[in-house]
Amino acid sequence: MAKSATAGNDVKSADELEAGDKWLDDFLPYQLFRVTSMMNLRIQGRLRAIGVNLSQWRVMSVLRSHGRMSLSHIVERTMMEQPTVSRVVAQLEEEGLAGRRTSAADSRIVEVALTDKGAATFNDIVPSAFRHQRAALEGFDQDELTMLRALLRRIEKNIEVDR
Repeated sequence: MAKSATAGNDVKSADELEAGDKWLDDFLPYQLFRVTSMMNLRIQGRLRAIGVNLSQWRVMSVLRSHGRMSLSHIVERTMMEQPTVSRVVAQLEEEGLAGRRTSAADSRIVEVALTDKGAATFNDIVPSAFRHQRAALEGFDQDELTMLRALLRRIEKNIEVDR
């Protein structure tokens, strides 16, 4: 039988390769991706009902959390590509959910903020987001949640791009 290297550099037989070794079950980036994807899927129905897509929700959430900010800061906070953020901001602006203006501190910078309509739309969605979060975290006590948040912040700090 043919042998080949796998993720753990162990040589496996063809039968073992066909069966798989379940290495992803303990690979944290994959686990985090699955959890995030599952939570996003759960809220998409509510977003669709209001006429907002997931990218718009991400930008609106960042603007609601951090207030008026430049496009580059939105890119940084949403982890989305700059052209995508520009397109999403244009959509939000067209729908009256966000507005742009030139920065008072630097006329080369365009800043974006939610409009009153954008804040109202956000407020219509956020209860569903919290309901989905509660369902996902069911059975966790306060100490576990505090620990989980601290661990995630620590992981994020460890992998910051600008270290």
